[in-house]
Amino acid sequence: MSDTQNPLLSIDTSFRSYLNAYTRSFGNHIVDGRLDYAFDSDFAVRQKITGLAGWGKLTKAINTVDIAAEAKTLFMNCEQAGALKYPLIYDVLKRCCERLELNLPIVLVRKDMERPFIYSIASDVIEPCIIITKELTEVCTGDELELLVGGECGRIQNNHCVYSFAFTYLNYNRLAYKPHERSYKGAVNSQIAAALAEWVRYADITADRAGMICMDSPGRYIQTLCGLYAKGYTDLYGRQEQGAGEASAAKAAEAAEQNHTIAARSLKFDPSLTDLERRAVAAAEFLNCDSLLSWRSDLPAADAHTCTGQVCDVRTNIILSGGQRNDD
Repeated sequence: MSDTQNPLLSIDTSFRSYLNAYTRSFGNHIVDGRLDYAFDSDFAVRQKITGLAGWGKLTKAINTVDIAAEAKTLFMNCEQAGALKYPLIYDVLKRCCERLELNLPIVLVRKDMERPFIYSIASDVIEPCIIITKELTEVCTGDELELLVGGECGRIQNNHCVYSFAFTYLNYNRLAYKPHERSYKGAVNSQIAAALAEWVRYADITADRAGMICMDSPGRYIQTLCGLYAKGYTDLYGRQEQGAGEASAAKAAEAAEQNHTIAARSLKFDPSLTDLERRAVAAAEFLNCDSLLSWRSDLPAADAHTCTGQVCDVRTNIILSGGQRNDD
């Protein structure tokens, strides 16, 4: 008999471990009604939107008609990823959901879109779904898939879908995704339109933070994000970044590194940063946040400059607003 220990003997089969694994919930990460990794401005603007005139009718149309029509069309025309079909995508999904303590959504692969693209849908009447184009599965690295799939898991976890679909009514960008049905026929309140346009930037931060939690190497976030757009990635809101790539990644990484040791009141902002680079620098503040380690205890301990979630949000807001602190 071999002297090598049977690896099965190292598995903890105690009932306590079983119970912990199957009763685990991200409820332990809820603070003041929101997830501890979620960007506070994302949550605040959504709260503001829900109080605006016309929002109730718009969301009713989206929840009861638009998302259901989208799901029906997708299930008829897409392939579902699983252990046997698109196993790489399925493995990434399982890893992301384990790290975010989220039940597995359905992943559907589209073949009818000729661009790298991913989005998610969810409502009270359908199971959450992540939709990814076949082209995206073919051009992405493992890091990029973790960031994108993890980001969509974060959008599901933070209930972004109805707001994202509401944005498609604004026609701000001809490249923005057009759902199969847009049943609301009235004009969208101008206040709602302005708030949604503002919210998109904040929602990106929440999604990127979820993606970082899901990445094997969160420290590669900036390089990974810029690399995606260099491949022609266009997001749900129709945004592209021409010229993104190694130069953008290097510029954003340098700015993030400089900010790391600077107090919030002294943060500087480079006006030459593109929108993508600014997003990357702002979201990268989360790499030094203790909330990341609370989700990923397997990561090496951060250095002495680790900050709380509240401080991380303040710093992120300063960067997104152009380096001017707003205490109002």
